[in-house]
Amino acid sequence: MIQHIDSDDEQKTNDQSETTSKKKASKVKIKFPFSDLLRAQVPKAFAVAEKVATDWKNEGNFTELGLKSPLADAVATQALQKAKEVEKKLEEKGVFTLAKMGVEMAKSQLEQFKKKK
Repeated sequence: MIQHIDSDDEQKTNDQSETTSKKKASKVKIKFPFSDLLRAQVPKAFAVAEKVATDWKNEGNFTELGLKSPLADAVATQALQKAKEVEKKLEEKGVFTLAKMGVEMAKSQLEQFKKKK
């Protein structure tokens, strides 16, 4: 969202509220079996993955991912923003709900099939 602010005081207030809301956003920690061992070997990759996951969960903008190349960072930012837009459109159209119903139907059919044996 683009805002035009005339006074510096209003800008400082908006910057402070953005910082506060970012701090309140829950940070995602990626954890799975042996993740600590892998994290020790490639900490930078985990930092980037956790930044992306946190931004995805909290409707972030995927900027400053921490990639070595500024060009790679910019391309990744654009790709992630586009992917998030696609997810929102699919969610609005009810695709995820429909897919969940399909999975549940498949599970119940599988259970019925198991009971017959």
